[in-house]
Amino acid sequence: MGFNFRHCKLFHCNGVLFDQNAVTFENILSEENKLRVLKALQKYDLPSLRKVTVAGDHRKAAVLIPLCSVKGEPSILFMVRSNKIPAHRGEVSFPGGMMDDTDHDLITTALRETQEEIGLKIPREAVWGSLQSLPSRVNGKTLVTPIIASIGELQNHNLHLNKTEVERVFTRTISSLCDRKNVGSTQFKRGKLPSLKSGYTLPVYLGGEHRIWGLTAITLHMLLPILAPGLYKFNLLHKN
Repeated sequence: MGFNFRHCKLFHCNGVLFDQNAVTFENILSEENKLRVLKALQKYDLPSLRKVTVAGDHRKAAVLIPLCSVKGEPSILFMVRSNKIPAHRGEVSFPGGMMDDTDHDLITTALRETQEEIGLKIPREAVWGSLQSLPSRVNGKTLVTPIIASIGELQNHNLHLNKTEVERVFTRTISSLCDRKNVGSTQFKRGKLPSLKSGYTLPVYLGGEHRIWGLTAITLHMLLPILAPGLYKFNLLHKN
């Protein structure tokens, strides 16, 4: 299953697997919804989390999507990258990085990088699964696999930021990310790849202190229809 930057076509899981009325913001982090998410990921036949083989000179990386609760409100944790680093400086992202030769799989990569960057040690059993791997840039040679994990109440964790890499962390409630007035899109007239000559459209999330765009926004747009069926109703369209 390929990733289409032009339309940002992803999973199309508009309630096919779920009773949309069964998922609410109150139970979205429940064990029941976790099982629904796992079924959705299995249905879309995503690649194994083990050391996947990538064609050519593509490199592999992983990011962690930390689902959490903030004073009882289901939320997602993000970070702002430091201005001191050479790449992606000042950008909103999820914790993560390149796969090491010593990493058993991409889950190991995501958990290791999360601990190194923000001091959050997450047990492997907290992982729900993975989303489709994505190129880090439209013409990039790094494939990034998003790993979903639920870490519980955020205040129960002591975060220690690696200030060389991370400026700060922040959270957004899942309800605010699903709110239609906070979701928009940016249309690009032309991409660098031949398949993107007529341009492409990517999502953008507003309504908070930090604008969420780029790969992080694409990852959210992949996640939310599966995590919150019936609650996330944004359709991303590309106009020629």
